[in-house]
Amino acid sequence: MRKKLNFSMTRGLHVGAAVILAVACSASTDQNQGGSAGSSVGAAGSANGGKNSGGAPSSGTAGSPTIPAAGGASGSSMTGTASSSGAPAQAGATGTSTAGAPSGGSTSSGGSGVGSTAGGSSVAGAGGAPGAGGVAGGSADTCANGATAKPCPPTEPNSIAYIGCSMADNIGQGYGQVGGKIMWNNSGYGTGAKVVENWGASGDGWSLFNTKLNAIGGKDKVKAIMVQICILSTRSEANVKAMIQAARDHVNPGTHIYLVGQPSYEAGHSCFLAGDGGAEWTEATAKKMAMDSTVNKDLTYLGQFKLDTTKGESSDGCHAAGPGFTALGNQAKAYWGG
Repeated sequence: MRKKLNFSMTRGLHVGAAVILAVACSASTDQNQGGSAGSSVGAAGSANGGKNSGGAPSSGTAGSPTIPAAGGASGSSMTGTASSSGAPAQAGATGTSTAGAPSGGSTSSGGSGVGSTAGGSSVAGAGGAPGAGGVAGGSADTCANGATAKPCPPTEPNSIAYIGCSMADNIGQGYGQVGGKIMWNNSGYGTGAKVVENWGASGDGWSLFNTKLNAIGGKDKVKAIMVQICILSTRSEANVKAMIQAARDHVNPGTHIYLVGQPSYEAGHSCFLAGDGGAEWTEATAKKMAMDSTVNKDLTYLGQFKLDTTKGESSDGCHAAGPGFTALGNQAKAYWGG
């Protein structure tokens, strides 16, 4: 008797970006354009307030003929400027500013603000905000369409294929039911009872895959593929590696593989079809393969799909039923976006 299997996956990673601006003051003296008269005290203020490598404030403040403007006399001043007489320097000068160039600092290449004489390693833009090319608001880990899969998945219809057993088929069905378009649905594509061994180099699952592939427009349509590890009793890492290699051979080079295990359930429940600890083994193996340098080219672990039998999401303790299709479909949409 052939038994169906179903798989789930969740995933999420979000990474933020931080910027650090280091600015060094030069000991050399720059001349003020504001006036020629000033005491030696005022001259010292312009000497220390000369060059900076991180940017300059948008305006200076005028010093008196004998007293330097606030902060001007100290090379470590955050914002002070100094002039020896009359009008302030063209842009003022900062000491060891840590906030970037308030009046238009550069991007990640480290530029200068108005009046700055040297670019540094600043990654801050105006007001200390991330510069162009940086991660705005630390949101680089958020895909444009809200997808949580890493790397960000393709967005074209039918651009994500999948293989697996009946659990993968349940995901495809649920995804279609909630309006998903990016990953394949299960229309004309029944993967029931197709475990790891059925997806090896000579596995019979590939004839089904090729039929679906041709129906959606061929290899060039597929930019990624979800590979689900599904077992009955055999637990073989060698067979999993063979399945991954066969998946590579059936799509174009560079097509990304998102690897998942079987679905997980509420605490204390597991699918009987995979045997004691079987579903857990598929999950652990998916993570392990994604970290294995011999197999992880263009491959990442996607995450888990989940079902809760206490909410009627499975009628037999393994496969999706009723609200379970909706749950799996929405989880797939969260991974792929929109």
